[in-house]
Amino acid sequence: ALRVYSSDQVHTSIDRAIWVSGIGEENLVRIPVAGRFRAMDPAALEAAIIADRKNGMLPAGIIASVGGTSTGGTDDVAGVAAVARRHGLYLHVDAAWAGSAMICPEYRHFWAGAEQADSIVFNPHKWLGAQFDCSVQFIRQPEDLVRTLAIKPEFLKTHGRDGIINYSEWSVPLGRRFRALKLWFLLRAHGLENLRTMIRNHVAWSERLAARLAGEPDFEIVTEPMLSLFSFRHVAAKGGDADEHNLRLVNAINDDGRIYLTQTRVDGHVAIRFQVGQFETTAADIDTAFETITEIARGLV
Repeated sequence: ALRVYSSDQVHTSIDRAIWVSGIGEENLVRIPVAGRFRAMDPAALEAAIIADRKNGMLPAGIIASVGGTSTGGTDDVAGVAAVARRHGLYLHVDAAWAGSAMICPEYRHFWAGAEQADSIVFNPHKWLGAQFDCSVQFIRQPEDLVRTLAIKPEFLKTHGRDGIINYSEWSVPLGRRFRALKLWFLLRAHGLENLRTMIRNHVAWSERLAARLAGEPDFEIVTEPMLSLFSFRHVAAKGGDADEHNLRLVNAINDDGRIYLTQTRVDGHVAIRFQVGQFETTAADIDTAFETITEIARGLV
């Protein structure tokens, strides 16, 4: 059986790809994570690959995460790439949300080693202001996709035009929308420096809000900011169920309507996610977020 390796921080699109490809969920091997950024342990990754090979499995690929959806889980891409190289495995980097921040040189350390990957995906519709949907995929060797997916019935042959790039041979869909045009308009309208300023503001504002909540006696930061994403928890009354309390809190915040948050689970317990990413967010909006979160939390106690 083919084996693919990742942490539990990658996006659920990876699970779906495993299902669709026929590899099967049982062959997606989850590697333990550790540290502030919940990074996959390269030593544990290598040990799993070696053990699988000894047991007759066929290790095929690794999915590294940069800015996972739940709490911003980010792997040591260079360390994972070294393991992939030693064992001849395909390496994909899932940077769906955080990849947009890499337009800022000072954040590129988060994916140091990404140049060694075989493919990278990020979604400008998540944090660059592009309209949904707009995903960008970088591929080291497009011929691998063509060899796998190309099909040339007579009615699709273009005679006398050998050597043209036919993107229908690079992926499953035969037709596609002109998504690149969205990026062209985005860059023309706002400029690279304005987009960088937006992302830098979002990161700074998120860090500031996390620090303010950390300074409140009845709040705790569950996962520290990864770029503009962090998670927190409100301390329930003594004897209260902390998970139930924080689910009630996130629902009450969303019912209030001033801001909208989502929940996740960290080490089995509910945490509330906060991420700045909306194109038109202002510093005043972050103040509103602090006021809303603290006011509603204390109203529930």
